[in-house]
Amino acid sequence: MKVFTHSLAVIALLVAAVNGFDVTQSDITQQYEANQVGQVSPASQVGDTSPTQSGQVQQDDGCTLSGSYAQGTNVSHCSVIVVDSLSVPAGVTLDLSNLWDGPLLKLKGINLSVTGPGTLDGQGSWYWPQGQNVTKPVFFKLNRVINSTLSGFNLVNVPYRTFSVGNSNYTTITGLTLNSTAGNGVAKNTDGFDLSKNDHFTITGNRIYNQDDCLAMQSSTNTIFSNNYCSGGHGISIGSLGGDKQDSSTTVAGLLVKGNTIVDSDNGIRIKTIIGLKGLVTDASYIDNKLVNVKNAIVLHSDYNKTKGGYSGIPTSLVNITKIKIDGLSGSAKNLYDIVVNPDVVSNWEFQNIAVNATNNGQCKGDPSNVLC
Repeated sequence: MKVFTHSLAVIALLVAAVNGFDVTQSDITQQYEANQVGQVSPASQVGDTSPTQSGQVQQDDGCTLSGSYAQGTNVSHCSVIVVDSLSVPAGVTLDLSNLWDGPLLKLKGINLSVTGPGTLDGQGSWYWPQGQNVTKPVFFKLNRVINSTLSGFNLVNVPYRTFSVGNSNYTTITGLTLNSTAGNGVAKNTDGFDLSKNDHFTITGNRIYNQDDCLAMQSSTNTIFSNNYCSGGHGISIGSLGGDKQDSSTTVAGLLVKGNTIVDSDNGIRIKTIIGLKGLVTDASYIDNKLVNVKNAIVLHSDYNKTKGGYSGIPTSLVNITKIKIDGLSGSAKNLYDIVVNPDVVSNWEFQNIAVNATNNGQCKGDPSNVLC
C-alpha cells in the first residue's frame, strides 16, 4: 500500500490478511509499533504505546503503526497491520509497498478483513481548490479482492473517487461512512463506489456524502447495493457505459438496488450509455428505494458524449438496455422522468409502484411502449 497525500491522518484501522477465518483485535497477541523515528518495535499487545527495543520484524508477526510516521519504516514482514492514531506529515509517503501497491490505499488478496473503528482522512481540502493543476488520486482501490469484508470505519475528505473496485468477487463493504461534505461547492468527481468487472459484490448499510455518483457501475455481474444512504451527489448510476464491443468490461448484469435513500442529489436512479458504443445492461432491479429532494427521479440516457462530458441530445448509443425493473420508488423530486434513449436498443422495462411527489413529469423519448410516462 502506498499513500500519496498532502497529509494523512489515520485512527485505529485494522487490516487483517488471514487464510480461512477473520481476525479481530482480540485475536492478536504479539504486535509491533512504529516509534517516533520510524523504527518498528515489538509491543506486548495492540495499543501499547511505549516503544521498546527495536528489532527485526519476523514473518507472520503483526505490527502496529502509531505516532508520527517516518519515511522508510519497514513493515514488509507484517502479516497483520494495525494503524493506530498515525500521523503522516505533508510530503511523506506512507509506504507499505511490499504488501500491496497503488493509489492512496490499495488492497489485494483472499480472505481479507479490514475493520474499524477508525478514520482515514484524505486531506481533500488540499486537492480540491487546485482543480486540474494537480493529479487527484483515487482514495481506496480494491483489485482482485476475493471472499473478503470491509466494515466499520470512516473515510473523509476524499480528493477524488473514494472506492475503485475491480476484478473482485464474493466481497462485502458494509457499515462505512464516506463523508466529503467539506468539499461542497469545490470538490468534484468524489464518487462513492466505482465498480468494474466484479462478480457477487455487495455494498450494504453505508452512508455516503459526496459530490458525484453514490454508486457508478462501468461493468460487473451479480451486484447488490442495499440499505445505503446517499446524500449530495448524482445518485445511483450505471455508466457511463460503452466500448468498441460488448464484453465483460461493458456489461452490467444482475444488479439489485434495494432499500436505499437518496437525498439532495441530482438524480435518483440513473443509467447512461455512450453515443456510438456497444455494451449491455440487463436484469437490473430497483426495489423500494426512497428519494428526498432530488432533481430527476428516474434517468435513462443513450446520448452521453464522454468527450464533452454531457448529454448530446442525440441517442445513438448501441448499448442494449433490457430487463429493467423499478418496483417501489417513493419520495420527492423536481422531475419524475428524464429519459432520452435509442428505441432500437431498449426492451422489457417494468415500472410499477412509483409514488414520487414530482413537480413535473419530465421527458420520455424512445422508451418502450409498455412504459407509461
